[in-house]
Amino acid sequence: MLYLMLKSPGSTPIPLFEGFDKLAHCGCFFLLTALFLYGAVAYTKGMARKYLSAFWVLLGTGSFAFFTEFAQYYFTSTRQADWWDIFADFVGIGMALFAYLLFYRKRF
Repeated sequence: MLYLMLKSPGSTPIPLFEGFDKLAHCGCFFLLTALFLYGAVAYTKGMARKYLSAFWVLLGTGSFAFFTEFAQYYFTSTRQADWWDIFADFVGIGMALFAYLLFYRKRF
């Protein structure tokens, strides 16, 4: 995922519509967050603390969102950092966290 966000845009295909990159950011971070949450539940064998797990996953994925834009700004000459990309990342993170908080139930 980090590679795709940092590679040269000249090697990527033409987007299907305007704003496609924001949709891709949202989808990638939704999937990343969902996988981290799944890992938290699997690691605790279904006994994960709902809000504590959500907090740590939010902290980790949110930090990664800022890091990717920071890396695009400082370490590449072909990509540019954009606040709207970070917003799209947090929309994806929020959607996954909302679904987790809504549907996750501890096993007893």
